[in-house]
Amino acid sequence: MREILSETEKQEIIQEWIANRAPLGMKVSDQELRRISDDNKIVIHQVKGSKIVVTDFSKVDKNKRNNHTNVKNTSISRSSASPSSSLTASGQVPTSTVPTRTMLNMASHDFLGMGSNEDVKEVSSQALKKYGCGACGPRGFYGTIDVHLDLEMDVAKFCDTEAAILYSDGSSCVSSTVAAFSKRGDVLVVDEGIYEALQTGVTLSRSNVHFFKHNDMDDLRRVLEKIKTNDIRIGRKQTDQRRFIVVEGLYKNYGHIAPIDKLVDLKTEFSYRLMVDESFSFGTIGKSGKGVIEHYGKEMMKHVEIVTISIENAIGSVGGVCLGALATINHQRLSGAGYCFSAASPPFTASAGIQALKTLGSQPELVSQLGRNREYLYKLLNEIPFLLVSSDEMSCIALLQLKNGHFKSTTEAALTREKNVDILDEIASICNKKGVLVVSTGHVYKSMHTIPEPAIRLTVTVLHSEEDMQLAVKVLKEAVNIVYEKFVEEKSN
Repeated sequence: MREILSETEKQEIIQEWIANRAPLGMKVSDQELRRISDDNKIVIHQVKGSKIVVTDFSKVDKNKRNNHTNVKNTSISRSSASPSSSLTASGQVPTSTVPTRTMLNMASHDFLGMGSNEDVKEVSSQALKKYGCGACGPRGFYGTIDVHLDLEMDVAKFCDTEAAILYSDGSSCVSSTVAAFSKRGDVLVVDEGIYEALQTGVTLSRSNVHFFKHNDMDDLRRVLEKIKTNDIRIGRKQTDQRRFIVVEGLYKNYGHIAPIDKLVDLKTEFSYRLMVDESFSFGTIGKSGKGVIEHYGKEMMKHVEIVTISIENAIGSVGGVCLGALATINHQRLSGAGYCFSAASPPFTASAGIQALKTLGSQPELVSQLGRNREYLYKLLNEIPFLLVSSDEMSCIALLQLKNGHFKSTTEAALTREKNVDILDEIASICNKKGVLVVSTGHVYKSMHTIPEPAIRLTVTVLHSEEDMQLAVKVLKEAVNIVYEKFVEEKSN
């Protein structure tokens, strides 16, 4: 059947295409150059529980910096801040004359400490000896090893679904899953606050995309009603298109929890399928750590048709998993681009995932301990002057924004985004120099539909002690006061 688009839909598609065009060359601002300067770089040599050993650039001769491996191309990122990073696979500091220092790691996504778990390390080591490092091919050709299939079965069993499919990368799992089910002519109703991997999947699908305001169920209803009205106008049946609502369980860039109960009600009322990415909520939320779906008392396959999970966070491994009915999973073995064309993940990472999942199943108290740490950290964060905690207190990703009214320009007007980012970057830089690794998120905007407000981002894990969290907040307070005093002095001059 030939699809008939309304003029409004045509214009939305055209405007989306225009807005997403990338320039031929990227202009780098002075602010961006400052952010990626050597003094702000973090090069990790070793992970020791809640601490990391990093290069101390203050003691490195500037003329020799270019000679150090990866210094020029390494910046703060989730993967480098995670204990499961390849930089720490050996557990040893590289033989180098580069001076180092120890920092408190408040930027790790290894929420359950699986990257530091001795059982996980031992299983990974044994698998490396047995299988070697790489699988050397895509899953559908000659890359599948028995442990890949074992991990798929274990995840499906843990989450009470019929089947699961393992991708070699967490981001490609998310983006490939969206594009595998929604094609040109289908409909995606998407939260405007989704993170980069989901946005990539939405773009690759070439579907008719309708965004609703972040976590706003009233606006979601408005969008669904609008689509329904247009269907009636042009005589289109609901069965003429595949239709999905796409959300995150825990939004990476906002720290907000999706109201799954209301989403299930709306998708049922308007006959949509629901796709939920639990990459940052799996292992951290829910009685047994199954995520936001479990927290709201809903079930995968019954209430949520498609679920994606990155095992690079709470599971401390590498890769991503999609869960659902057997037909849903088998479809991706020929339609999931990341599954078909990417080399399979190394068998030792799959073995690590199996052991980490086994540990989570046998030690549910890890989730409880993480909850207590999270509660304690948020209690401390709420006492920091000039900063407002904008994330949900159930989120292990804590985001703090500047409070309105304290930092103002010389004209007493509200701060521009650029000045806001400068202030937060400076706060984060001071914290890092004082030995506490936090991240300023002002640079998080590329390939996203909506740019989130800049913030300071901290993460909490089971590895953090109360003393660790007290130190992090103490240093953050000091950094905020230093920057505020400097701001007031500049303003008075």
